[in-house]
Amino acid sequence: MTNGSQMNTGPVPDGTVVPLQSPLRPDPIPDLQQAYLSSVEVQLFVTVLLVGLVVLGLKFGRRLEAVLSDRYGRQIAEGGRIAWLLVVIVAAVYLFSVIWHVTFMLLVVLETLAFDRWTAIQQLVTVSVVLIAYLLMRFVNRSIDKLAEGSSITEHQSEVAYHVADVGIAAVAATVILTIWGVNLTNIFIGAGAITAIIGLAARETFAATIAGFVLLFSRPFRVGDWIAVDAGGDEDRSGIVTDVTIFNTKIQTFSDEYVLIPNDEITSSQLKNLSRNDQLRVDVEVGVDYTADTEHARDVMVEAVDDLESIRSSPNPQAVAKRFDDSSIVLELRVWIGDPTMRRKWKARTDVIEAIKAAFDREGITIPYPQRVHAPRDSEEGFRIGGPLSETAELPEIDD
Repeated sequence: MTNGSQMNTGPVPDGTVVPLQSPLRPDPIPDLQQAYLSSVEVQLFVTVLLVGLVVLGLKFGRRLEAVLSDRYGRQIAEGGRIAWLLVVIVAAVYLFSVIWHVTFMLLVVLETLAFDRWTAIQQLVTVSVVLIAYLLMRFVNRSIDKLAEGSSITEHQSEVAYHVADVGIAAVAATVILTIWGVNLTNIFIGAGAITAIIGLAARETFAATIAGFVLLFSRPFRVGDWIAVDAGGDEDRSGIVTDVTIFNTKIQTFSDEYVLIPNDEITSSQLKNLSRNDQLRVDVEVGVDYTADTEHARDVMVEAVDDLESIRSSPNPQAVAKRFDDSSIVLELRVWIGDPTMRRKWKARTDVIEAIKAAFDREGITIPYPQRVHAPRDSEEGFRIGGPLSETAELPEIDD
């Protein structure tokens, strides 16, 4: 037994017996190595030095990553650091085996792992696929962080995107590795498909909400802080400010200070109004004038009445149009616009417009008529009007039996 390795002997033609090397054993340790690494104390000292060199090598790897990142980009810097880390690990393992005279174990491991050239190629490709998948995960995660900066993507959404991207990349990498090693994926895919079908039938509503959540995440029809209305009618219970968007539901705060959770699949399957997207909103105010009034003059008075209001925008200009014939009046509509739409600004603008129109009509003597009804027989052009209090001297009409 020499240096922990057993030596075989065999005859030679001249009759001398010489040691034969085992095919699984390395060459004998040189005399210089035996001279300087023969004692346990020296081996321990050199091992401590080796650990220190490894620590310095790791710190150098970080500095190398910073230099490469400034010159060539983040991805190349990470690849360089990983390559340097592999070099440090391989060198440390080899030097450790030399210090403690166990280099033959490395040869045994290498001969066990690398059966032939094709196996070695498979191992190299496998390591490359794992490294590429890791770098791709880091790249995708950083891209998600950049997209999330200054946008409405919440921390929860970013975490979900991280996990989805990592799982997708890992699944592709695992498929490639299994294919390289000749594993038949047909049975795996069949089993996965059956399990997915069973789970999908059991939780189809949850899956529908989840898929809708991803649709909202990537299409982004609204952001946190937007004023939205779900359904065509703009129901008050489904109109409010978006406070949070998760994979399963969207939370809005209504203008009655109530928090409503709306499933994402209901949002994607209904009509959605985003009242904040265009940075302006039109507010319509209807008012009726008497049939005897000059409608053109009344429209001019309405426009002039709101010219100086601070709660509405000067551009686009206010517009007054004749809307329809009503029972007791001609309905005019004034259209004004507000900026940075919120429900509070909308009601403030509506209130200011109504008060300004009322004051202007009073100054101009334009009457806003009360609802009136005239009852008359079919063969008579005149009738009597019902409405308003009776005076003390008023006489009631006589009714014949």
